[in-house]
Amino acid sequence: MNDLSLYLLDIAQNAIAAKASILEITLLEDTTKNLLSLTIKDNGIGMSEETLAKVTDPFFTTRTTRTVGLGIPFLKMASNLALGDLTIESNLGMGTTLNTYFQLNHINTPPLGDITETLYILMIHPELKDLKYSHSVDGMSFDFDSGTIKTILDGVPLTEPSIMAYLKSYINTNIQKLRRTL
Repeated sequence: MNDLSLYLLDIAQNAIAAKASILEITLLEDTTKNLLSLTIKDNGIGMSEETLAKVTDPFFTTRTTRTVGLGIPFLKMASNLALGDLTIESNLGMGTTLNTYFQLNHINTPPLGDITETLYILMIHPELKDLKYSHSVDGMSFDFDSGTIKTILDGVPLTEPSIMAYLKSYINTNIQKLRRTL
């Protein structure tokens, strides 16, 4: 995978497959600490201790359609190459929290990619009731909650073309404003 948005999409798909209906994504960019941190928290079924111990092994997967699971191992490798790390906490029946961090200015830190498109794809997923996104850059932040948007729209689908265009523009504009300082 070439950028963080693709890793994020992969991890989110894992969460949805694990029956998550709420995803909380936190992206932090801090130039004073030279830190890029990504946290993905879900309310899915969680993992057993045995699964959690194996989840970073590329030759382990819980899927029956293939014998490898590369998303999390590749993300761990990418973070390690950028002098960071990856941790996962999970409890059966309570969900999972994945945290990965990178040295912000390291040459191996992947670019963000198209976060806006990734967020939109996730928020229209029929099994995901709420997507909460928080993005901070040097103390300034942008927060987005698809559940609030859905309540305001009162049944108008997020896939309606004018709503889709507005949401993508709104998210992208706010992320661009934050990142101008980098």
